Amino acid sequence: MTRAVHSVLEQTLTEAPFEVIVVNDSGRPLPPADWQQDKRVHILNTNQRERCVARNAGAALAKGNYIGFLDDDDWLLPVALAHFWQLAQAAPEAAWLYGTIQIINEATGACLAEVNSGLNGNCFAQIMGGAWAPIQTSLIRNQTFFEVGGYNPMIIGTEDLDLCRRVAYRGDFAHTQAPIACLSRGDSWETSTNYGRAPADTLWSRNNVLAESGAFTRLLESAGTAYWYGRIVRVYLSTIRWNWQQKQLAAALSRTLFTLTAILYAGRHLLSGQFWQGVKAHHVPDSLHFIVKALEEVSNG
Repeated sequence: MTRAVHSVLEQTLTEAPFEVIVVNDSGRPLPPADWQQDKRVHILNTNQRERCVARNAGAALAKGNYIGFLDDDDWLLPVALAHFWQLAQAAPEAAWLYGTIQIINEATGACLAEVNSGLNGNCFAQIMGGAWAPIQTSLIRNQTFFEVGGYNPMIIGTEDLDLCRRVAYRGDFAHTQAPIACLSRGDSWETSTNYGRAPADTLWSRNNVLAESGAFTRLLESAGTAYWYGRIVRVYLSTIRWNWQQKQLAAALSRTLFTLTAILYAGRHLLSGQFWQGVKAHHVPDSLHFIVKALEEVSNG
């Protein structure tokens, strides 16, 4: 945790003030550390309420126009907030700002990979289709975060992606290619994320967002290419079966109709191999989760 907190306190940004809210959800007192005496640091104890509740509680105390979330084993690069300041001036209406994340080998300090989806503006189809902005390299407009309801405590493990989908439905994104934060991976890395329930949570999250008024129109407006038209079709297809299994027959019928309508809107893209690749692909290229998973598989031999 000390590295994470110091990485924020030691930012080079001078144009605007910033604060650090440390949410201790461990249920145990924090060990003494020098950063606890910094006037910019506020400590909140949530006593094992889980990540979503802890993050929402910390966000409720935040005074700034933007909120960022950093786990205790991640850290910001020294000029991260300065890059965000420049991005906020260039895209003042964006609801979500983000940059490049570096995956670092904990043993050697070497950069194993850099990930940046490169999305700007209305990227609802891309986010719903599987692309996303890592929360470690993101700032979210405070007002938008609370308008969408913050983190959903009912989703555990893919809560960042769920938040990303709901913000993308409501607002635009802006990105910088600059490296913003680091994610450490290695033999000693552990996670409390329950990946076993991730597929079900993803379907539930997507289904909820698709039920929002105007979601289909916003998806079409953001599609752009044959591939993303294909992803829109896949997103709707994935929720049809889920709704049938949940005995939500009206919702299943609605998703079926929207699937057929999306195919009609795809038009000439139906003749493109990229469209069918978008429909068939399990995940989009260069998604952070799958890059990390591939690196772990290589590391484990």
